[in-house]
Amino acid sequence: MAIIPLNVARVSQHLRSFQLQQSLTGRQLDLLRIENQLSTGLRFLTPSQAPADAAVATSVERRLDSISGVMNNLRTANSTLSATESAMLEAVELMRSAHNTALEALNSSTSAEERASLANYIDSIVGQAVSVANRRHVDTYLFSGHYGGGAPFEFTGDSVLYRGDLNRLSTLVDSDLTSDTFTVPGGSFFGAVSGQVRGRVDLNPAVTVNTRISDLRGSAGSGVRLGSVLVSNGTQQAEIDLSGAATVGDIVDRLNASMPPNLAASVIPSGIQVITTTGFASVTISDIGGGQAARDLGLISSGAISAGGTDLDPVLNLQTQLASLSGGAGLSLGGDIVIRNGNRSASVPVNGATTIEDVINRINAAGIGVWARINEDGRSIDVLNRTSGSDLHVEDTGGASALALGIRTTHGQVPLSELNDGRGVQTLPGDDLRIITADGTTIDVDIDGATTLQDVIDRLNAAGGGAITVGIGPNGGGLLISDNTTGGGTIRIERLNLSPAIDGLGLNVTPTGNQLVGEPVRPVRVNSTFTALLELRDGLRGDDTKRIQYAGERLQSVMESMLSVQGQLAAQSKAMSDRVARLENEETATRVLLSDVRDMDLTEAVVRFQQVQTALQANITAAARVQNLSLMDAL
Repeated sequence: MAIIPLNVARVSQHLRSFQLQQSLTGRQLDLLRIENQLSTGLRFLTPSQAPADAAVATSVERRLDSISGVMNNLRTANSTLSATESAMLEAVELMRSAHNTALEALNSSTSAEERASLANYIDSIVGQAVSVANRRHVDTYLFSGHYGGGAPFEFTGDSVLYRGDLNRLSTLVDSDLTSDTFTVPGGSFFGAVSGQVRGRVDLNPAVTVNTRISDLRGSAGSGVRLGSVLVSNGTQQAEIDLSGAATVGDIVDRLNASMPPNLAASVIPSGIQVITTTGFASVTISDIGGGQAARDLGLISSGAISAGGTDLDPVLNLQTQLASLSGGAGLSLGGDIVIRNGNRSASVPVNGATTIEDVINRINAAGIGVWARINEDGRSIDVLNRTSGSDLHVEDTGGASALALGIRTTHGQVPLSELNDGRGVQTLPGDDLRIITADGTTIDVDIDGATTLQDVIDRLNAAGGGAITVGIGPNGGGLLISDNTTGGGTIRIERLNLSPAIDGLGLNVTPTGNQLVGEPVRPVRVNSTFTALLELRDGLRGDDTKRIQYAGERLQSVMESMLSVQGQLAAQSKAMSDRVARLENEETATRVLLSDVRDMDLTEAVVRFQQVQTALQANITAAARVQNLSLMDAL
């Protein structure tokens, strides 16, 4: 902080004025800089004033912006979780009220009129529960998943339709870019799509040149990890890099382009095959450097005439051709798939469908509250029921398309325990039923020990000895018993030993000609909050104590599931709150660091301001004296 020297010796007036101007200007700039620091509180206003500190400050500011963005996400997520938890508490309380009502209705002293009155109360609870399920927060439906087409639940009077999906909204919840979900879909909390016809047939698509490597489970079932393989014809060998191949056709092309002579690769329905083209060659294929490509592709071989052919087990995707299913034999679909959901039904034509996507789209377009999709294991098709309070049946008409696709509701392999909405078929010791044919033949059958519907069919046919033919109806609805005898009577079925077996098998029916056409006994019913409430309401209206009891049991089961999901959400909410507290601490520490780098120490600035001001005043005083010096002063 220089001051103009008084001893200027013998210098020109011009140099003396220049020195004076430079000194005064420097002090004034220092003073201006400190005044700016005092007014802004910042050590520097432009990066050029402190390049190193400016670089650090810029980095810290970016970090602070990132934390701020995450904090906004967390606040939104926390508020959504709080709103969801509040809605869950309301829903659980409604379920408790309904369960208490069921217990009250089962009291032997409760009259039919009182039960009818309670039904109206349950009907109001259904409406309140739907309202809770359609609750919004920040213009978002809490239980809709990714669905953005309006309210996810619709109460039609007889059922409750769920239009949402099973997805959850997610957001960044940490400065390290960690993401987490913060919503619960209606399918998880209310059980809105828990009922499904689970595909029972492995559709087994064939491998083609267009099959993607990512769609292969591989010979070991753990996918295909590409790398280099060593291929030999017995006299020559070649190292072939398969990395980066996108399809099976790509792999075959690389093999054929680089393998030693007299070897040829091709695609077969199960996978890839390498064969010798002359009798003088052999095939040896191995992995290189710990790779897994040859193993995963099923090509490991040592001196054989061929290699490969192992089933690479591709998964289904929407573009899978129907002609490639069943290992390449294909599925020829005919007739319509009949879907009945409650009091609605639709015939879904599948003629002309060429891909899995065609079939799924046609089922989903039926508009009766079902949702078809590829099963999570990638082997079959599932049909999910979106409608609480209604029974879903998938049957055939004029063909066997539903059976071929593995989505027909009733088939021989159905466990008896799955019939009647999971209540199974109840039997008693001894014979359970008697069939009397037109000629008077009596057939007594014991159902005890049967585990599948086919077991029951086999026992009935064996006991009938040709007098009757038992099977599943041609459309896949229920059991069909045909009378092969002639006589003056009519086929009929009777209960033995007070056994409820004929009810559980759907055979408590009136004959139609020479047949007993059983009722469908494998409804797919959504095990949801709304199914339980609607069952209770209808049981109360019908004064049906057994139905009320079943509804009460479902209410208890569903309520336990809801409480479990609520507990998981509470734990997630606690974890999210902990994240907020940690990020608030991180934000505070980052702001302190930014302040250390960028902010001005006011005490230091004031002292420097006084120093510069004193220096400036001294310069002015010195300048006044220097400017008054004459030649005589210098002599």
